Amino acid sequence: MQTQHKSNANKAIKMFTAFLLLVSSITACKEDENPLPELPIPTMDNIELGLGDAGVGIIAQDFHFNASIVAAGKIEKVEIKILQKEEETYSEIWEHEIIWDEYKDLKNATVHKHFTIPENAIEGKYDFIITVYDQNGSKLERKRDIAIYSAANIPVEPKITQLSLKKNGQSIFDLHGMNENPTENFSKGDTLTSHVDISFVKGDGIVYLLLIKKSANHNPTTIEEIDFSKAIVYDMYEHKNQTSVFNFSNFLIDLTTNPFTVIKRIPGFGIGTEKDNRIPVAGAISGDKAWGSGEYNLVVIYKNTTYNKTVSKSVPFNIVYN
Repeated sequence: MQTQHKSNANKAIKMFTAFLLLVSSITACKEDENPLPELPIPTMDNIELGLGDAGVGIIAQDFHFNASIVAAGKIEKVEIKILQKEEETYSEIWEHEIIWDEYKDLKNATVHKHFTIPENAIEGKYDFIITVYDQNGSKLERKRDIAIYSAANIPVEPKITQLSLKKNGQSIFDLHGMNENPTENFSKGDTLTSHVDISFVKGDGIVYLLLIKKSANHNPTTIEEIDFSKAIVYDMYEHKNQTSVFNFSNFLIDLTTNPFTVIKRIPGFGIGTEKDNRIPVAGAISGDKAWGSGEYNLVVIYKNTTYNKTVSKSVPFNIVYN
């Protein structure tokens, strides 16, 4: 009699357990059919890390950071972390973190910051992690690569970190902020100016800024490829015997004097002028490179002759000559 009572009790427990499992299953199905909506997340673009977005940090020197942020709700905070990579080897453990909360309660922001890479930083390759926290509870994370060096160990890796094009003093192209191909036409008599910076160079090197008709079908990417019968030399400049890595430019000033001294000016170049700026002998702008209407390219070519390294860039623009 007692055994039968226990058997009935066990059956009741099993039936109740099965009932609970059934209810749980039905509830889970309903939750799957009606999941909680995902929170909208912030967006981020125009990220720049280091000089010219080269992704290079120098110990005890300034580091440039830029990002354009749009929150889903409102910004809570912006955080960056510089973390060592798991696959890399380092002389010591080191990491760095910065939190900026001055953007709190804004819908969008351009985060443009300059901070110093700490003196105790360790050389090597790092993950640069940017996190935007939204007040709606969501967050956005982006990861980029950077390298950190001591000033003595920066490698010679020429990079065009700035290039601008101006018409009559008004900017129509800039690598930072106006990097779409220019749409405004030059005309006869307009003045063209262009500023270029080439970073992470050393020893000897030379830069050419050329104006070349697209119809000439001449697209040099090295100095050796330049055909001067088809290329107008807007500017050329060289450096020699530089013992440390530096930033080379076709605009050079001496900040040790008061007021500062301009050593090399950016030339103004008239559309329609008869001679170019080739050194030592200016070239006549005639024949295959004679002025005319159509599409041109502003071509920048830099060669480091000490390390045999070349970089180049081309920007199209239009001239309506007549």
